[in-house]
Amino acid sequence: MAENQQTEQLIKDTAKNIFFKKGLLSATTQEIADEAGVNRALIHYYFRSREQLIETILDDAINETRGKIYAIFESNEPFKEKISKYLDIFIDRDVEYPYIQNFVITEMTRNPEKMKEHSSRKKNYMQKLILPQLRHEMELGRIPKIDAEHFMVNMMSLCSYPLIAKPFIQDVFSFDTKDYKAFLKERKKVIYRVLFQEEFIE
Repeated sequence: MAENQQTEQLIKDTAKNIFFKKGLLSATTQEIADEAGVNRALIHYYFRSREQLIETILDDAINETRGKIYAIFESNEPFKEKISKYLDIFIDRDVEYPYIQNFVITEMTRNPEKMKEHSSRKKNYMQKLILPQLRHEMELGRIPKIDAEHFMVNMMSLCSYPLIAKPFIQDVFSFDTKDYKAFLKERKKVIYRVLFQEEFIE
């Protein structure tokens, strides 16, 4: 990788750690530069502004997740296995980046038009890939019948809420960082059981 690309990637990786891992959502370009060990001018050289850097790392995160989801639901695996892998993607990502959901919600509030673009793409892949398969499984009696929209909202909520409410949950249950990560990993079995009304088999 060329030096310029390495520096650009270093800045992006540092920003991800600051915003997604540490939860410092108001971090300045100077704080990002200090953490990365680069001159602040380099951030403006590669990204023009803090807003452009934020948009870049958010786009990268969303596109990476979307690509993995496409690969899962375009496969020929059983539907429940697809959902199991879908849960893996979100839970593993959230263990690594516990503040990513808070970051996304903050950006949705700050820049609703930009987030509409991502929502539109999510709507398209959900309607074309996931919902038809979900309804088919229900028609075959393989999973309990429920409105497909409720199934998806249940799944997304069960994945997202523990991240959004992280400080509250940690305080109420006296979880340290290690306990909280273990709790998130255990969520997969709990979510699977709620969605399918059956035990998760590893």
